[in-house]
Amino acid sequence: MKKKTQIPTKKNKISITLRSVIIGLVLIPLNNYWVLNLSYVWDSNRPTSLALLFNVIFSLIILIAVNEFLYRFSPKLVFSQTELITIYIMLCQASVFAGRDMIQVLIPLMSNGFWYATSENEWNQLFHHHLPPWLVVEDKELLHGFYQGQSTLYSIAHISAWIKPGLIWLGFCLVLGITMLCLNVLLRKQWQEHEKLTYPIVQLPYEMTQSRETNTQHINANQRFFSSQLVWFGAATAGILNLLYSLHQIDPSFPNIPLYKSFHLLEKPWSAMNNPGLRISFFPFAIGVGFLIPLDLGFSCWFFHLFWHFERVIGDVFGWRSAIGFPREMAQIRGAWIGIFVFTIWMGRDHFKTLLSRTQTDLKITTHEALRYRTAIIGTTVGLSLITLFCYHAGMLAWIALLFFTIYFAMSITITRIRAELGPPAHDLYNAGPDLLLIETFGTHRINARNLSILSLFFWLNHLSYRAHPMPHQLEALKLAHQTRINQSHIFLIIILAIMIGAFSAMWGHLHISYKIGLEQARSWYARAAFTRLAGWINNPNSTQASGLLFTTGGFVFSIALLVLRLRFVQWPLHPVGYVVSSWWTFTGLWFPILISWIIKHVLLSYGGVRNYRRATPFFLGLIVGDVVVASTISILGLLFNFSVRYLSW
Repeated sequence: MKKKTQIPTKKNKISITLRSVIIGLVLIPLNNYWVLNLSYVWDSNRPTSLALLFNVIFSLIILIAVNEFLYRFSPKLVFSQTELITIYIMLCQASVFAGRDMIQVLIPLMSNGFWYATSENEWNQLFHHHLPPWLVVEDKELLHGFYQGQSTLYSIAHISAWIKPGLIWLGFCLVLGITMLCLNVLLRKQWQEHEKLTYPIVQLPYEMTQSRETNTQHINANQRFFSSQLVWFGAATAGILNLLYSLHQIDPSFPNIPLYKSFHLLEKPWSAMNNPGLRISFFPFAIGVGFLIPLDLGFSCWFFHLFWHFERVIGDVFGWRSAIGFPREMAQIRGAWIGIFVFTIWMGRDHFKTLLSRTQTDLKITTHEALRYRTAIIGTTVGLSLITLFCYHAGMLAWIALLFFTIYFAMSITITRIRAELGPPAHDLYNAGPDLLLIETFGTHRINARNLSILSLFFWLNHLSYRAHPMPHQLEALKLAHQTRINQSHIFLIIILAIMIGAFSAMWGHLHISYKIGLEQARSWYARAAFTRLAGWINNPNSTQASGLLFTTGGFVFSIALLVLRLRFVQWPLHPVGYVVSSWWTFTGLWFPILISWIIKHVLLSYGGVRNYRRATPFFLGLIVGDVVVASTISILGLLFNFSVRYLSW
């Protein structure tokens, strides 16, 4: 007799506990303040520039250490894996909003266009009248303390200036996050159960929180992960290297451990590699993460990083670089990610057809999900409609707003796919967003100054590197919830709560720090670049940029070709994901560690098979842990004793 597959029900799903939510809410402001000091004040370690957030991993390690204490003295209070994963999910979602490429750019963006306006740049005449007053802060008197420091946020005038635009943008963040969550509900089953993507990023938090006794909800003090000698050996190796490297930066009399070497090439054509740069590094964190990447994708990452340099050199040799900007990296990347997106939707076409046809007739297909598919489709539609209405009320034409955010969410899906399939240490898609794609297609002349001005207010979402992105962390949260049988409806709610508290505390922290030390003493140029670019668009309007579209089309065709070759030839080693993530600055410090881990993994699989690979994995996870612990500890001590170390490991 054929055995029936059991459909999980609410009865065998594990509920989230109130204390884990409370602990997460308490830790969110502390983590965000830490993140802001690291990347905004010091421009040092940048936790949200990485796919695996080291501040969250460190918080998880501290909680596991607390668990050891609780197990010995009060076993009933020990945190379960469910509780630890819940806190991890909340901190991840909050941290990305506090990250280097989101709130840290949004807050200055609300005022930079007015503070830096002068009679020479004529910003007042060019675009001030296009910026809606309910989204910006215009009064230079009130902004003086924000930019110069030696002031305080806590005056009625200052709070009144920021409260309205701040709360409106907070509402926008919430709608944006919920829309992404609905999209993730629609994608999870196809990627996790049908295509069986590997989700390398979630492996470490999952392994760290597992107990030796797999049938209990509570973590045993002798955790399976930390019982491994290889984990401790890897952690000690990475910790010592990082400590020596950091101590040398604090005091040059300490021996120097050259974990990072940058080469500045003077002779042509090799000097073409200087932008973004040629670097050799031995970061233990990146070696550890690189070991978790599928072998073919790891090869694609380091190979294509060198291939990008090869393109730059070829462009310089033949004079194409100065003539047409060859290889036009960002235009190619725009085409490549669009190719990955189109291919992803095509591969999941049967799932999406089933999803649409059975949403009303078969509720069983949504048993595993945080929402019913019908609700998720409605949520996505309503979210996109609200965002379009928001833009229209701000002064943007509805069709431009709809097209802009449709492209943005398509790009978000692609980044999420990259994380789920490859899990690179970082994903840098600088200048590959929907704004420049629209400019290339329609030209600034057709879009006009008003629409361009409103587009510039979304500079914090789409222009920079997409390193701190909420959507991949949400899907990874659903993956962890599925692995640990956590009620996914509860996960949906706590992610929404984390977005609210995370975005609010990040805004507050940024304003608090800025009025204390002054934005001009930290990082103000990121947001200022939005209005410098806007002024250039208005002063020099152009039409469709055929050359940019040509390179974008080339990137699209190249990515599709690579994906088709992977379907036709099982052993084909190149994946366009590697091409997309490896083009720019962030990967200059990551390609060599990935090469190291790829070589080691290749040897282990060739001569020992999967068994040897699995045996070695704890060592590489230990490298991540050791690097995180030392870097985090030094940064916290720096926060307490007012010193900083730049680029401890990344």
